[in-house]
Amino acid sequence: MEIKGLLEVIQVQRHDFLNHLQVISGLLQLNKGERVRDYINQVCGDYERLSRITRLKSPEVKAVLLIANNEAAKCQVDFVMDIETNMASLAVPGQVVGAALERCVKQALKFLSPPEVIDRRMSLTISEGERKITVKLGFPGVPAEVVQDAQEQMVLSEALAPYKSSTKLAVTEKEAEIYMIFPKK
Repeated sequence: MEIKGLLEVIQVQRHDFLNHLQVISGLLQLNKGERVRDYINQVCGDYERLSRITRLKSPEVKAVLLIANNEAAKCQVDFVMDIETNMASLAVPGQVVGAALERCVKQALKFLSPPEVIDRRMSLTISEGERKITVKLGFPGVPAEVVQDAQEQMVLSEALAPYKSSTKLAVTEKEAEIYMIFPKK
């Protein structure tokens, strides 16, 4: 876990908060009460999406996702998260899941960050089934050489095998998806 990355997240959050207050103040000075309400609703929606991260039971996964959200914003990548569980029943240590997730996110951002990439979007879904928790990271389709590099970089299966966990990479012309499957307690 990167302490520098978390400190940067805190700095960005502070900066954004102060900017939001300035926008609200400016709108109030212009007597734009309706716009203030709309703006506050928009900001609340943005923070609600981020607050789903803080409900996760694994501090390591929380940290990875907060940093990933910040890194995606720096690369102008639209990062959409759909977190359907708090991962309380995860049978794998949080640091193992966090490290695997961090590796996958870094690989996706490595592909999405160059200036020539036009479609900059990444999605993350964390869902819970009867016996497993699935983490799916998706991003636009990638060239064959990037897939090969990703497979070489993501030698996660060996590290996750002792925890009865697995990873899979699914690639089509339109999208690449990385699946990480972890057992429940």
